[in-house]
Order: sequence, then structure tokens, then C-alpha cells
Amino acid sequence: MSNAENLERLFTFKDGSTTPNSYDPGDPDTYRQFIHALITDARDYENSVLAKTRDEAQKYYYGMLPSLGGMASPGYSDTLIVEDPNATYEEILGPTEGPSKSSFVSTDVRDAILMMLPSLIRIFAASENVISLVPRSEADADMAEQATNYVNYVFWNDNAGFLILYGAFKDALTLKTGFVKWWTDNTKAIKRKTFENIAMEQLQMLLAEDPTAKVVPGSLQQNETGGIDVVVEGVENKPITRVEGVPPEEMRLDRYARTFAKSRIVGHERIVSIDELTAMGYPRDLCADYLQTQDVHNFTMEAMIRNPGRGMSTRVGDGVLYGEWYIKVDSDGDGVAELRYICTMGEDHEIVADQPANRIKFALFSVDPISHTLVGDSIADLTTDIQKIKTNMTRGVLDSLAESINPKTVVNELVTNLDDALNDDTGAVIRTRGDPSAAVQFAVTPFVGQQALPVLEYLDAVQQRRTGLSDAARGLDPKALQSSTMIGVEAVINGQQERTELVARVLAETGYRDLFHGLFNEIVECENQSRTLRINGKWQTYHTSMFDADMSVEVNPTLGKGSDTVRMMTLQQIKQDQQMVFQQFGPTNPVVGIPEMLNTITDMLAIANIKNVSRYFKTPSPQVLQQIMTAPKEPDAMTIAAKANYERVKSQTAKAMGDQQFNIQKQAEDEAFRRDKLAQQQAYEADQIRLQETQQALDHQIDIAQVVVDMAKATAPPASPSTGSGRAPSTGGDGSPQG
Repeated sequence: MSNAENLERLFTFKDGSTTPNSYDPGDPDTYRQFIHALITDARDYENSVLAKTRDEAQKYYYGMLPSLGGMASPGYSDTLIVEDPNATYEEILGPTEGPSKSSFVSTDVRDAILMMLPSLIRIFAASENVISLVPRSEADADMAEQATNYVNYVFWNDNAGFLILYGAFKDALTLKTGFVKWWTDNTKAIKRKTFENIAMEQLQMLLAEDPTAKVVPGSLQQNETGGIDVVVEGVENKPITRVEGVPPEEMRLDRYARTFAKSRIVGHERIVSIDELTAMGYPRDLCADYLQTQDVHNFTMEAMIRNPGRGMSTRVGDGVLYGEWYIKVDSDGDGVAELRYICTMGEDHEIVADQPANRIKFALFSVDPISHTLVGDSIADLTTDIQKIKTNMTRGVLDSLAESINPKTVVNELVTNLDDALNDDTGAVIRTRGDPSAAVQFAVTPFVGQQALPVLEYLDAVQQRRTGLSDAARGLDPKALQSSTMIGVEAVINGQQERTELVARVLAETGYRDLFHGLFNEIVECENQSRTLRINGKWQTYHTSMFDADMSVEVNPTLGKGSDTVRMMTLQQIKQDQQMVFQQFGPTNPVVGIPEMLNTITDMLAIANIKNVSRYFKTPSPQVLQQIMTAPKEPDAMTIAAKANYERVKSQTAKAMGDQQFNIQKQAEDEAFRRDKLAQQQAYEADQIRLQETQQALDHQIDIAQVVVDMAKATAPPASPSTGSGRAPSTGGDGSPQG
């Protein structure tokens, strides 16, 4: 297929019309037709694809879907005209309740988004910079820091930064995309000042200082004292950088774009009042030619859902369909497509302004980008089916409970008063004839909802796995936190918060990065300003003309890391280490000084949401710091006490060492004495043993000698009797004489 056929297929629309397959930059007609074709294709992409998914996600967020009975959503058209011009969106949607049926809707989409949103806002609204400007050399470091602080001040203070981010994040989480635009507001403001009792010379000086100042006619009067009372009117033209969120239904995108920066067309189309257009510089007569008779550009009911009063407006012909388009097109015929800023009015997109542009002044926020395409997924895409299933199951549980509490009544109409049976008053009488049990009975219906409760818990677990959001992520799950140490609790919470941190990093790398860089370029390119601002408790004069326009931006790599408790504990440890180094080596040490200690205190106060550090600590000037560094160090009471304590500890240490040496020597001497005593004891015992052995040997010899003697006596012959012996003869036992 040729390029011409491709373009013809690309720009063939529902009405069957086609556009030229090429355009001549020198031919205004073909150029306008080509611009019209791009705009029409972008509007068709919005109408046929994006609007439907956003409208459905919005209704799921507000609990309008799933509707009772599975009613389909209303159709979409280029005009979205309903038969009743005063119909509300509830009437357009149809009935959401039925007789005797539960109309409960589980708001899982909204619950998931509102659970993630506070963490994202806390990360981006913290004192730590999410985006920083990168200096191109070491000498530009201070200038880059000043520029970063100034851009943050413009976004957070000059504009409603918090609400802008809140709206963009909420749109991205719910509707896939969130948009923010910025521009320089050069609108002239007329101001009047009243002066009383001044001299004519003073009035002439006032008029000479401001070329736009003039005396209001009829206000110049001379008072009783001879002075002048006058009202002076002047025109103030002070450029202000504005930032504003854009409703997604007003944006027009390129369906073939892979990235936002490379989109061939990006547009913002909305109804603008004639007064606002004339303030932009357009002639009132030109604007009046494109007045709208009705709001026919809406493709969805998103605006009506957010603000139901829009559908009941009685204003007619209130504004003009105004479009701001950034289109890449070769307008000068040099063969290179340039970015053009084109403004259109009316349904036919009549070009009323066409000028070159440096960049697209829109930022697109996305929470779950899809590779190689512009529009990604949202949290609503991950939870819509969960909400649908839980809604239907919960309705069934509630209906079953209602049936069991209020059973159906079976009556015999022949013997029962039907009016009494139909009366549902508590304790009402039912009149019957004959046996009441045969006339009235109640069909008992058992409650079967218990079986659905485990399934509902399972669906909650599925949603937690999809989104990473749970009670544990917020530190509110008693089961996960019971009997756990602080480290265990932090591990549980941090593990559950990883998905939120990923979403925060994606938002920072997409929309917030483009927004910050675009704001910086807008500030540098507008008229040079000199402002004295108080940022972080310090008054400083910022000259925007001194900023380097070629600086790039970088995202803080530690974005969202760690909880406030962990950060505070880390800073406490850093503070203790700084104090130890400062006390030991003094203010002249090469590691920690007074500025570094003030930085630690500033970060600690920021975690406690205290930004006015100067209320508690003074910031010394460089001259004061130099005096502290060069001043001779005089010993103070603490130093003297520390030195005395050191000497005392030193003497105690020496005494302890002497005592230890003495104890060691005494122990050695005692050990030698015990060894000598043991040796002597052993020698004494050995001598005793030898004496005992000698004594035993002598005793043994004596015993042997005695035995020998006894034996000798026993074997010796008996002696002859002798009278002169004087010995009586021996007798036996019986008294007889022995031989």
C-alpha cells in the first residue's frame, strides 16, 4: 500500500469524507485541511475509544456500576443530546434500585484509589525534592540548587500545587491519564490607589514613575488644608507562571503516538467564555461568530457526574469551543516537521492563531504505562471486575438474609382475611376461620450467605495481590503485626508498600518530570524577573535571568524509600556520630561542621512536618562560621571536666595495672611455695615409707630369729635330773611327772 493510500485510510472518517493525502505548506487550503484532519482524528479517538473507558471507570468509582439488573451504560455520540434537557445523570442512567432487592454496590475501585492516594501525596509533598535540576559543572551547583528551589516555590506557593497534584494523581489512578498544563499569564490588571493630602509635585512624581498611571477623571480635589486628594489608576503587567489541571475529557491525543513527547498532535478543547477570550487578545466580534448554542462537544458524562448541576444549566450561547493544539507539521516547506501552536474556534476548527512552539506545555501522568503506546492502565482497570463480582455476591447474601428474616406468607384465601395477611405491621392480627395452621403458614427460607463469605475474603486477597494495598501496608493489620519486632513490622509494611513506591516513581518519571522541566523552561523564557523570597526559612533574591536554560532534570532515586520512623532513627544515629566527631576534634575537623549538623536538624524537623527551622535554630553567616573556625579554642568546663576525668581514668588504669602485676607476681610466688611444700611433703612421705619398710624388715627378721630359736628349743634333748638345781620336776596336766 502506498503512502497516499495510507494517509487516505488514516483520515477516512465515519461520515465517509476524506482529506487530501498530502498538503502543500505554501497552499493555505491544503494546509488547513490537513490540520483539520489531524484534529478530527484526535476527536474521533477520544469519542470512540478513550471516552467510553473513562466514563465506565468514573461510574465504578462513584458506585454507580454495576447497576441493578446489569443495565448497559448509555451510548456515546458526538453530541450526547438527551430528550429531556433538564434530566439529571441519575435519570439518564436509569433506576439503580428494585423492589425488595438489595441495591448494595461494593466500592472496591474507590477504596483502592483512596488507599493509595495518601501515600503518593505524602511522597511528593515531602520537603525532600522529588525532581532536581542538574548543573552542567561544579561551579553551577549553587545556581542549580537555587533554580530548583525557585521552581518548587512557583509550583507549590504561586499555584495550588497540592490540589493540582491531587487531581492529576486521582485522574491517573481512576481514568488512566491525568493532565496538567502551564503557561505565562500576561493578563493586564488595572489597579487604583487613593492619595490624600499630597502636593502637586508628589502627584507629578507618581505619574512620572509609572507611564501607565493616570488620574481618574473627577477624582482630583483640593482639601481644606491646601493639599490634593486624588485617585490614580495604573495598569499592572506582571507575568505570572500559571499551572492548572486539565479534565481528561477535554484533552485530545494522537492514537498512534508511542510517547507523549513524540505525539504528532496534542490538544486541549473546551468551552471558553467571550470575556476570557477577549482577555487573551481576541476581538470580541471574532469570538461572537463562534458562539455555541449548546454544549455539543462532550463525549461522556464525566463532567456531569462530577458536577450534576452542569446538566441543569439554563445558560445558552455562553461561550466558544476553543482549542489549543500542539501539532508537528512542516509549515515552511523545509522538509522538517516543526512543532506549531495552533488555536481554533468553533466546531469546524477555524484556525485563529498559528505560531511556532518550543515544547508541548502539557504533562501526562500515568500510573501503569503500557509499552509502545501512549495511554496505560489504571488502578480501576485492576479492580473493576472485583467490584462487579463482590457487588453481585453481596447483593445475593443480603437478599438471602432478607428472605430468612422476612419469609413469604402462604394463606388460604377462602378462610383468611387477605387484608390482614397483606398488613406487614409488627404484631398485626390475621383473622381466619377454623384451624389457623391450615389457613396461614410461613415459607421458611434458610440463610445461605455463609458459603459466600470465604469467597468474599478470597476476592479481597486477590485485590491485595493486584494492587499491593492492604491493612498491613498501612500498619493496621493486627495479624501481621502481632508479636513482631520493630524490624519485622518494618519488613511487613515495606514489602506491602513496594507497589505504591513503584507507582510514585512512574508518576515522577512521567508527568512530574515533564511538568518540572516545562516550568523551568517557562520561567527562563519569560521576562526576566527578580524576586526576593523566603524559602526554607531563608530570605534570598532570585534572578531568573541567571539560570542556565540548558540544565536537565533528574528524579530523586530514593523517592519513597523507607518510612518516617526509619528515617528518623537514621537521622538520630547520624546526629550522634556528628556530635561525637565534633566534640572530639572540634569545629575545624574536616568531616562535620555546623552546616552539616543544621542539615541533619532540618531533615529531622521536616519529618515532623516543621519547615520553619529558623524558629528553633539560627543559621550562621559565612563570616560567623569563619570566626568560629579561626577562633582559639579555650578549654571550657566540659573540656576541663573531660580532661580531669581522663586523668582520673588514667591513674585508675595505672593503679589497676600495678595491682594486676602485683597479683600476678604474688600468684607466682604462692604457686612456687605450694610446689616446694608439695615436694617436701612428698619427700617426707617417701622417708616415712622407707622407715616403715625398714621396720617391717627388722620385725620380719626378729620374727624369723624367734621362730628359729623356738624350733631349736623344740628339737634340743631333754636335760638330766639334778638335785642341786633347785628346780621342781615338771608335771603334766594331770599332775604326773614328765620325763
